[in-house]
Amino acid sequence: MAIAPKYNTARSQSPMYFGALDGFRGLLALFVAIYHTYWPSFINGSAFFENGPVIIDLFFVFSGFLLFTLYAGKIRSDVDAAKFLKKRFARLYPLHLFTLGLFLVFVCFRLIMHAFGFATQDAGEILPFQPGANEGWGTLLSNLTLFHSMGLHDNLSFNAPSWTVSVEFFAYFTFAAFLLWVPPKKSWHFGLLGLGVAAIYVYLSALKPDMNITHDYGFLRCLAGFYTGVVVSYVFTNIKGSETVTKIGFKTASIIEVLTVLGSTAFVIYCPGKLQFWVAPVLFVFVLVFSFDRGIVSKFMMRGVFRYLAMISYSVYMVHMLFAVIFYIFASKVMLPILGAEWFVSGINGDLYLIPYLLTVICVSHFTYKYVEIKGARFVMALSWSKSKMQKEALSNP
Repeated sequence: MAIAPKYNTARSQSPMYFGALDGFRGLLALFVAIYHTYWPSFINGSAFFENGPVIIDLFFVFSGFLLFTLYAGKIRSDVDAAKFLKKRFARLYPLHLFTLGLFLVFVCFRLIMHAFGFATQDAGEILPFQPGANEGWGTLLSNLTLFHSMGLHDNLSFNAPSWTVSVEFFAYFTFAAFLLWVPPKKSWHFGLLGLGVAAIYVYLSALKPDMNITHDYGFLRCLAGFYTGVVVSYVFTNIKGSETVTKIGFKTASIIEVLTVLGSTAFVIYCPGKLQFWVAPVLFVFVLVFSFDRGIVSKFMMRGVFRYLAMISYSVYMVHMLFAVIFYIFASKVMLPILGAEWFVSGINGDLYLIPYLLTVICVSHFTYKYVEIKGARFVMALSWSKSKMQKEALSNP
């Protein structure tokens, strides 16, 4: 692997940089990559990963917390809103389009393998672009336009984890409108926002058995997490300079952080099913506690390895699914006949198999971050469709 790009030290020293939360973002991206593996392993078979879908909600809370902290009071016009949405589009879309292209290539390769007899069609299997397939022309179009997880389809398609990109992108529109038209300023405004979040979770709990909600009501799930983060940001901003908080020492902060990690982990492990809809208070406490970067856990999560994982976390999240599929195919079609069924069903072998898988994902993510995320964002931000810009181009190219 090439040498990692240098960290933005100015950013890491900024009062708006939350080192511990950033580190957790990188670690959680690896957790998601493990969760989506298909081969047996003790790690992925643990209760923590069995109930793993609820971890995704922490990403939504992170987004709401950070964006409200950065943009509160700064979106005051249509121009401000447009600039904000363009930045978010530039952040999300280039890598989404790139990984969608990779999955399209994989789908075509799959069709070719079946067409020439190198692969057999299992009972009940529907090949891509056939009637009833998840991957078809309709889902391809909705993926291209980011509508693919806005309740249009019955299943996930192509790069399954990208459902969060779809719903979060449209959550940004609600956020921009929120700050532009009804900017919250008073405590009771955020109290109403909290009630709205609670109402969403109550509604979802009446529809679903647990928080594994994606293609159908994923937008509501995203809104609940995102605006939980907005409320956390408001509380953080109002208490960070208080005497009570400033007097908390390193030892006390460390105890609070350890208890928060233990409590959050216990919630994931011991609160499956309908209990998962009580996740908002857990997420609220977690993000609020670690927004201060005060204790021993925060200092650990701010280490270079986690900052690096945070930097490439979006790439890890977006590229891992393809490699989870490829590694599974290799294990089941190549290694299984050679090493036998005992190897395949052994949990410890599956755990060891996670090592090359994760290293591959990290290595590829390093380059997609550098050459797709960064360059793609720069390309989008350089685009301008303003009237004056088009007039200048027309004059220069008669």
